[in-house]
Order: sequence, then C-alpha cells, then structure tokens
Amino acid sequence: MTKYQLTSDQISSKVAGETVILNHNKGAYYGLNEVGVLVWDNLEKGPQTLDALCNAVISEYEVDPETCKSDIDTLLKDLISEKLVEVIK
Repeated sequence: MTKYQLTSDQISSKVAGETVILNHNKGAYYGLNEVGVLVWDNLEKGPQTLDALCNAVISEYEVDPETCKSDIDTLLKDLISEKLVEVIK
C-alpha cells in the first residue's frame, strides 16, 4: 500500500492560523488552505495513506469520498512535484 510522508527538504510553521512551508533547497515558500492544512497536519504525524488522509478530511468537512480522493490526490501530486512530500512503499 502506498504511503506519503513529508520530505526532509521542507520545514513548516503555523502563522496566523495558516501553515506556511519552506522548501529550503529551492528557497520557496508555500501556503495551504484549510483542507491542505488538515492533510499536512496528518502527514506531520507520520506516513499516511490516501484513504487515511481522506477519512480525516471527511470527518471535518462535508465532502463525498470520490471528490475527497480526487482533490487530495491532486494536492499530494503538487506537493510531490515541489519535493515537499514523497511516496514510500
């Protein structure tokens, strides 16, 4: 089963209720919306599956499972492309 985890290329901090992420290799900052913050917070706890991340979002927000999986998959792909999250097996 595929799991996702934060890379060592990043550091994050909560600022005024938002999570700000710095990719220290690129020197670039990234911000996340509320759902992104929830996903990030769960990834900070350790490696997570897409299903586990989706369950966390569904428990907080009214969203159907298919939309949730699609949206989180897109977010994870973006975070992976920016080297903030990596896939582990």
